[in-house]
Amino acid sequence: MKQTLEADYAPRVSCSLAEIILLDQYSGLGGGQRILMDLARAFRNGGHGVRVLVPGTGSAGRSLADEAFTVFPLPLPDMTAGRKTLFEKAAYPLRARRAAKSIEAEIARRRADLIYANAPRCFLPAVLAARRTGVPVACALHLIFTGGMEHRLIRWCFRQPEVKRVIFCSSSVAAPFAGSAGSKAETLHYWVSPAFLEAEKDRAAAREVLGLRGFDVAVGVLGRISRTKGQRMFLEALVPLLDSHPRLKLFVAGAADFEDPGEDEIVRALSERAADRDRVVVTGTMVESMPFLDALDVLVVPSLWEEPFGLVAVEGMARRLPVVVTRSGGLTEIVEHGVTGLHVDKTAAALRAAVASLVEDPVLRANMGDAGRARVEAMFNPSRQIALLMEKSLG
Repeated sequence: MKQTLEADYAPRVSCSLAEIILLDQYSGLGGGQRILMDLARAFRNGGHGVRVLVPGTGSAGRSLADEAFTVFPLPLPDMTAGRKTLFEKAAYPLRARRAAKSIEAEIARRRADLIYANAPRCFLPAVLAARRTGVPVACALHLIFTGGMEHRLIRWCFRQPEVKRVIFCSSSVAAPFAGSAGSKAETLHYWVSPAFLEAEKDRAAAREVLGLRGFDVAVGVLGRISRTKGQRMFLEALVPLLDSHPRLKLFVAGAADFEDPGEDEIVRALSERAADRDRVVVTGTMVESMPFLDALDVLVVPSLWEEPFGLVAVEGMARRLPVVVTRSGGLTEIVEHGVTGLHVDKTAAALRAAVASLVEDPVLRANMGDAGRARVEAMFNPSRQIALLMEKSLG
C-alpha cells in the first residue's frame, strides 16, 4: 500500500517531545535547505516544537513560514562561495557572536532542548549559544572540507562538549574529520523527498512538454549552472554524439546564481555552436525536477568539484533513470557502478563513451533504472533515514 506524504514525515522515534531550534546559513532553496525543510516537517509531525532561524528571506524560509513554521532572522551575512576573502575570514568571529546572541535571545524567549545546526557556518554560533544556555547542539555537515581555516574551525566545534552529535551525509564528507568527533560521529545518508517515490510517472505528458517524440532518447543534466557542476563538459562530451545518434536530444536544465552569474551565457553559447541546435536545449531557468526527470532516458551528473552527496542522482534513480556520474565525492556512494548507472573520470571522452553505451541499449537503461529505484527504496528511503536522523539527534 502506498504510504502518504504525511506518514513519511511522521516517523516513530522513541524520544520525549522536545523544543528544537533549526539553523541554516542560507534561506534559499538548495539541497541542504530541502533537507532542513524535510526535518522541520518531520519534527513537527512527530509532535515536537520547531523554530527555524535562517538569514535573509529566501524561498526556503518563505516556504516554511507559509507552512506556519515560526521563522526568525539569523544575522549571518552572505559570503563568497568557495575560497573566502581575507575580510570575510577576519569578520566571521564577530558575525558568529552576533548570530549566537540571536539564538540565545530565542532560547530566553522560549526554552529549547536542541540546537540543530544544518550548515557549517552555523556551527560556531550554535556552540557559543549552547555554552551560555546549556542547550545541546547537533551539527550536520554536507560539504567537504579537507584543510584550511574552515576545516580547523569545524573540527574545533566538533570537539566541544556542547556538541552532542555530529552527522555526516556521506563517507566523503566524514573522511577529513576522522577522529575529530569520536563517538559523537554518525555517517547517515540523506534521502529523497517522498514525492519522488510516491508520485505516478506520466512520462508521455512530461515528454510532450519538452517536445520529445516517442523514439527520441533524451539525456539531461539538472541543477544550478556552475563551472563546478560540469554543464560545459556535458555539452563538450555529448554534442559530438548528435551526428552518430540521430535520435539523441540533450537538455541542460537550470540557471546560474550568485556563485557563477555568467556561466549560463557560456553554456548557452556552447549549445548554439551545435550543428543541430534544435536538439540541444538550455532552459536558462530552474525547472520542476520531477517532470523533467520523468521525460529523460539518461540522467548525467557531471560534477567537477568533490560532490558531498548529490541529491539529484538519488532523485533520478527514484524515477527509474540510469545515472552517469563523475568519480566525485559522495556520488560514487550513491550510484552503484554497472548496476544503477556508471562512474566515469572527469573527462569529456569518458563521459561520451559512457552515455553512448546507454543511448544504444534500451534494455540496459531499463535494467539500471529498476535497480536504481530499488537502491533508493533500500538506502535513501525518507521514512527510515529521517527517523534515524531524528533518533540520533535527540538521543
